[in-house]
Amino acid sequence: MISREKIIEEIEKIPDELLGELYKVIKDFEEQKEDSDQNVMARLRQIRISAPPDFSVKANLYSSEDENAK
Repeated sequence: MISREKIIEEIEKIPDELLGELYKVIKDFEEQKEDSDQNVMARLRQIRISAPPDFSVKANLYSSEDENAK
């Protein structure tokens, strides 16, 4: 496992003119992590299935080419 101290050591090696770019990378990483936890349920809520009312009971009777199964 990488310690915070090792990360800080590496950051200290970066030239000052690149710190803004590094900051953006860190912020993007933080946002990505937060979004991934919250977006899973949001994406699942967006799923909509268009099928006949009896589809769950008789799914094997509908072929994927049948117009009702689309």
